[in-house]
Amino acid sequence: MIVETNTRYGFCLDANMRILDLSTSEEHDYFTEEVTKEEFLEWLTDKRVKPNSMPRKTTMYLEYRIYGIVPYNISGIQAGIQFGHAVVEYQQNTRGMGEIEEIYNKWAQKDKTFIICNGGTTNENPNDRWYGSMQQRRDALAEAGIPFAEFREPDLNNALSAVVFLVDERVWARELYKKFEPETIPWSRSKPTDKQLAELEIKNTKNYLAWEEKIGGSKNSFLREFLNGLKLA
Repeated sequence: MIVETNTRYGFCLDANMRILDLSTSEEHDYFTEEVTKEEFLEWLTDKRVKPNSMPRKTTMYLEYRIYGIVPYNISGIQAGIQFGHAVVEYQQNTRGMGEIEEIYNKWAQKDKTFIICNGGTTNENPNDRWYGSMQQRRDALAEAGIPFAEFREPDLNNALSAVVFLVDERVWARELYKKFEPETIPWSRSKPTDKQLAELEIKNTKNYLAWEEKIGGSKNSFLREFLNGLKLA
């Protein structure tokens, strides 16, 4: 007989329910320990549960990837080399920075995935009409408060050759973390009133903020849009 096992988080995910009173001391077992369904149900009897609500992962149990951009006009081998240089810079830059360093180390020890994207052109002069799209994307990351590291290749006149940043699963796991879908008012024979439209806007704003909190906040909603404009190198 096959005995069904999963983590407690996995069982909650399958049932679309969130534990409201999970203690910090329970997190490791909740996210990593495989239990039978019977053991899970017994554990559940002492918990406060919110049905129809996706369970949340805490920071250190999310899956991470390092994304990055490289210039469009370098070879595949060079793209990997330049990306790797920037990853080393990221590791050096995050030393002693608390949670950011812990997340990087967690990625390096467990997740390990690279995603190398085409960043376009590189030109450091912001007054030039051809200011690089690499630089523009780096500037957008900085403005949004996304930690990143960059590398400049000495053999290319110190041109910006890679920018890398860590991204958690709430950004790229789109099947699990769905995009925000605003509600609409279906038209029948008459146009919605101004009052109906105003009420709908308030409701959609409230729902958007709740969705944004669910996926990790404004930085992650920015990254979802940012990555939409990138293609693999």
